[in-house]
Amino acid sequence: MRKYVFFFLFLSTVCNPWLFAQRKGFEYHFSGFVDPQLFMDSRQVVGGRESQMLLYPAPRKLDSKGNDENAVPNLNMLAITTRLGMEINAPEKVGRYAVSGYVEGDFTGSTEAGINMLRLRHAYVQFCRGEFREERLLLGQYWHPLVVPEIMPGTRPLNMGLPFHPYSRYVQARYERGGRHIRWATTAAFQLDNSSLGPEGRSTEYLRQTGLPEGNAEISLLWGHGGKIENMVGLMANAELLRPRKAVTLPSGERLRTGATFPSYAFSLFGAHYFNGKWKLSYQGIYGDNLYEQSLIGGYIATEKVPGEYRYTPWGCYTLWADFRRLTGKWRPGLFAAYGRNKDFGRNVTENETVYGRGWDIDYLWRVQPQLAFCPKTWLQFFAEAEYTSVRYGEEKPIEAGKHMSSAYAVGNLRLILAAVYSF
Repeated sequence: MRKYVFFFLFLSTVCNPWLFAQRKGFEYHFSGFVDPQLFMDSRQVVGGRESQMLLYPAPRKLDSKGNDENAVPNLNMLAITTRLGMEINAPEKVGRYAVSGYVEGDFTGSTEAGINMLRLRHAYVQFCRGEFREERLLLGQYWHPLVVPEIMPGTRPLNMGLPFHPYSRYVQARYERGGRHIRWATTAAFQLDNSSLGPEGRSTEYLRQTGLPEGNAEISLLWGHGGKIENMVGLMANAELLRPRKAVTLPSGERLRTGATFPSYAFSLFGAHYFNGKWKLSYQGIYGDNLYEQSLIGGYIATEKVPGEYRYTPWGCYTLWADFRRLTGKWRPGLFAAYGRNKDFGRNVTENETVYGRGWDIDYLWRVQPQLAFCPKTWLQFFAEAEYTSVRYGEEKPIEAGKHMSSAYAVGNLRLILAAVYSF
């Protein structure tokens, strides 16, 4: 309740014309949308926010007669992705740099328990120089660098292509330099909502107690005609260091500090291409370890060699997705297709090992998602989507004592989505 009170006090303050007059020269630009969505799944799924953020179909859960308890449909309707953002442009430059700030929120909540409550999506200040953003410094909460805004899939939120396309926001310091033909960027990022998994559950402390931020480096090539950027191809590398434990307890009861850490790396190739200003093709390939925080499959294994002595081994995935859709006209078709694989599938886990992460029992998964949008006005859109996701699991599922199914099986889920978006 207090979050709602503060939110509406904030709106009443910034929207008051008299107060605006006191901030001479500042420009305020509001944007957002109202986004009710109806969705139905053919079976139970793994995801969040009342299953609106779908990852993949849930594994089989068999009763004593071999019937799958998860093979039941799910129907829901939510409007939690309704969004409000505000951009504030400063009245004058600081040196050669134009200064602006941006704040954006929605009602998905920062955790499952906080659904329908206000959540901070973006909050940053940026310093820009040049007509084509030849130089930019961004400070605050924004998309993780593996999420490239120029190539995002056009599927309906909250899904947005996960767990093939990354989905996370980090508090960060990002520096970009470039122009019309080339751009490079470096980022130092810190976790908050999208935190790592470890012995104490989900927490930012595994990264914080290393004393180092997550690092990312990116380089992109851009080209086009008539001053327009119509093509983009880029490469990036990401590195993270985690310290899952700062102390261990020995069998004798003695408590000792430990400094065991491990690194994780990820690499991405991405691109976007426009055709006659009407169609857009976006794509991305990712190969990396321990991408749990990015809403992909991955994590790490903690091995206790001797009591109190741990060694950590990251595991991960590779994914490839493409999104092709029309950008103009009243009728706008689109198609999203993706494939992902657990690159460490099949590794045996011993009794002295613990797995932290998502999708350890998954061999591979794929998705096909056609969409049709009807846009009678620039500010009003209607969407219909059919999303089919298939997963091949490899973990044995007990039926009853002494009997087991095959250790590999596939399940699929069909999601149907109807949505209306009123933008402003």
